[in-house]
Amino acid sequence: MKYLGLIIFTLLISTSCQKNDTTDGYLINGVARNIPDSTAILMYLDTNTILDSTIIVNETFQFKGKVERPTRVMLRIKSTRDRRMFWLENHKIDITGEKGNLINGEIVGSITQKEAELLLDRKDSIFKEMNRIEAMVTDKNRDSLFVIYNQMIDKEVEINKNFIEDYPDSYESITILTNSKEKLGPAETGRLLSLMNKELQSTDEGKSITHFIELNKSPQVGEKYVDFEQTNIEGQPIRFSEIKGKYTLLEFWSSYCGPCRAENPELVKEYERYKDKGFVIFGVSLDAKKENWIKAIEKDGLTWENVSDLKGGDNEAAMIYGVGDLPDNFLIDENGIIIARYIRGDNLKKKLKALFEEEVSL
Repeated sequence: MKYLGLIIFTLLISTSCQKNDTTDGYLINGVARNIPDSTAILMYLDTNTILDSTIIVNETFQFKGKVERPTRVMLRIKSTRDRRMFWLENHKIDITGEKGNLINGEIVGSITQKEAELLLDRKDSIFKEMNRIEAMVTDKNRDSLFVIYNQMIDKEVEINKNFIEDYPDSYESITILTNSKEKLGPAETGRLLSLMNKELQSTDEGKSITHFIELNKSPQVGEKYVDFEQTNIEGQPIRFSEIKGKYTLLEFWSSYCGPCRAENPELVKEYERYKDKGFVIFGVSLDAKKENWIKAIEKDGLTWENVSDLKGGDNEAAMIYGVGDLPDNFLIDENGIIIARYIRGDNLKKKLKALFEEEVSL
């Protein structure tokens, strides 16, 4: 039945391409049930950039325009959290939603959106399990559940890989390859990128993936660290190899990463406890806006060296080390050998105690 559905879906796409594609741009006809007249509805390119806006009349609204390529946008009812993400492309698109539940609104006419929804269906059971694990987290079980959660992420990446192989020319595919490249590694990422057409390979996402493939080293536990250089908050270039410590924690984080910020107070305590014994932290921020990065450093009281190239998710050090999800870190000994990764919370405390206190007692 799954294969039959896939065949029918492919035929529907090919038919809709012939009937629905237009060089004149997009036309969005929306139905917004139970939302009063004159309510503003906004269309965002990202969380800060408004592409267009209109008002609702008789529970309907309309947008017209043109995009150069399929683009992820967000509709939001002004002054509310009622929103809907979807793929916008130059077709006639019908959207039907209702007050308080726009997030589950039906969208018809966008081929890329249909592909994205197919991918979501494939991930449904994984996401339910992730939500269940997240609801179970406490301070005591956080580290053990983190291991299980990472295993679920690995399963999600495998689903992404299979989807890319099934739909290599979808903009949804280049998007999920961008998000999965660190887990997949440069060789598998390169193979999947090679399946895609030249149009996708030449997008900003395609170029970023190609850059990742060129840079990525993904050093493993037991291997030597990889050197790099980025600038600190004063604008001074700092090479990682210039940071000398008995044990160095290479910490990847960002101002917008909630779990990172939540862990920073504990990191500060551990740093203060062991810094005079040779413990060093070297922070690499995946921020894009310097002011946000600096404010977070000041607010969280991070007194160790912090650097960034302000390229956001395309941070080159993160690409070198294969860092995708935050927070992430590498614990490195005085010989430059990586002795642990993803070490945080109680696991980090126990490890540092073993390294600095039990070693001294011997």
